[in-house]
This record gives sequence, structure tokens and C-alpha cells, in this order.
Amino acid sequence: MPVLSTAPTRHTELVDQAVAILSPRWTTWTLQTIQQHGPMRLADINAALPRVGVHAMAQIVRRMQTSGLLDRPQVGVYDLTPLAHDTQRVHRALSAWHRTHLADGTASLAEAERVEDSLGRLRGMGTIPLLHALAQHGPLPNGALRTEAALATGSFHYRITQLQTDQLITRRSPFSGRGSEYTLASAARGLTPVYAELAEFARKANPTTTRPTQLSPPAQQAVQASAASRRSPAASPELFSHVPDSQPRVPAYVTALSHPSRTR
Repeated sequence: MPVLSTAPTRHTELVDQAVAILSPRWTTWTLQTIQQHGPMRLADINAALPRVGVHAMAQIVRRMQTSGLLDRPQVGVYDLTPLAHDTQRVHRALSAWHRTHLADGTASLAEAERVEDSLGRLRGMGTIPLLHALAQHGPLPNGALRTEAALATGSFHYRITQLQTDQLITRRSPFSGRGSEYTLASAARGLTPVYAELAEFARKANPTTTRPTQLSPPAQQAVQASAASRRSPAASPELFSHVPDSQPRVPAYVTALSHPSRTR
């Protein structure tokens, strides 16, 4: 087996950054509630999302302020930042992916719940590197996949089990008798448009640190040649190779009775 590159690509890091900002529970619901009603006081947000306790909601809006999603135009009032408005494209991509690949038994889900469920499947240490490794080099056996994701043994087995439960990877036994291997499930192969939107969101969230380094043409050729010889993701970033066409707007109706089912 060829030597694999264990260094994460910039695209992988961007997707991880975006998921870290957007995936905490109730983030999507809070964003879409304020988007629907305009600037809101904390008590009004709580009234729209009654299943969230008062103290929990206060912590949620503080975290969203810190991550750049909410602003306070006046004391006690919360509104979306320009970055928060950019989440609409990400939400549409996530919702469309969920409808296409996880349709069984989810027809009645609200759009915000689809988004949070999708983000829940991408959340967690090692998730994006594992999916990236399988897209670039899979199918991969246990040891090679763990090395590629740079995870400790315990963390690796927990994450692999979760990804199988979430229908993103599958385990198979090759005919060669060398032991089982892991490969991407069809749902994970459909994530390319989602990755593209997440990476673009992360660039907007932190433009000063995500701007690529400008290299001279000879230096760029050297990097590409080296990456190609290693079969590294820098040579062929398969996960992020296709920027999606703009998707139709999907209205998000946030109701007081709706409730995300995933609680990880």
C-alpha cells in the first residue's frame, strides 16, 4: 500500500472550523428564529423555542456572540450578523443533502431539524479527517485509516462506530482475506456540495487566517508535483472538487412544537 499523507488539508480544516461553529445544538433553530422574526429579546427567543430553558438559551446566545453569529444592536436585543446571514446557503445545502440521502422516516422533519441532524453527523473529533481519508484513499483497513486520521485507538473506534450508525461509512470484508476495510457510504459520497459551502463559510468567518499563501509559479509546480507523488489530498481534493450550483431557497418554518431529535 502506498504511503498516505497524514497532514490535514486546508479544505479539511475549513470544514472542521465551520462545523465547530454551526453544529452546537439549537444554533440553527436560534438563527432561523431570529431570521424569521427580526431582532429579538432573549425572552422572545425563549418563547419561540420553549423546549430550551432560560439559562440554557442565555448560554447559547452568548456562545453565538463569541463565534460571530449574533450581535446586540441594543441592550438585551439580539440580531443576526452578516456572517449569520451567510449560513443560509450552508443550511440549504445541508437540508437538501438530508432530504436526498436520509429520507427514510424523516418526511415530517422541520428544515431546521434536518440541518441540525446533518451537522450532528459531521460533528466530533476526527469525523471530517476520516471521511476525507476514505474519499482520497479508500477503502482502507483499520490501521491505515486510524493513522490517516491521527486518532488514538479509543477515539478512533468510537468515531468509526458512530459514523457507521450515522450511515456515512460502511465496513466490508475484501476477498483477499486481509481483514475488513472501511469505505464511504453513498450518503457520504453525496456530501461534496455541503463541504464546499462549509469551507466557503469558514473562509468568511475568519478571512485573515484562511487566505491561502501566494506562491510563485515554480513553487506551486513543486508543491503540486510533490503532492501528486504522495497521492496526497493536495493533489486531488476529491471532497471539495465540485462547487455546487446555487440551490433553490427552502423556507425555514420554526415552530414552537418542533424539537431536534439528536442530542449528542
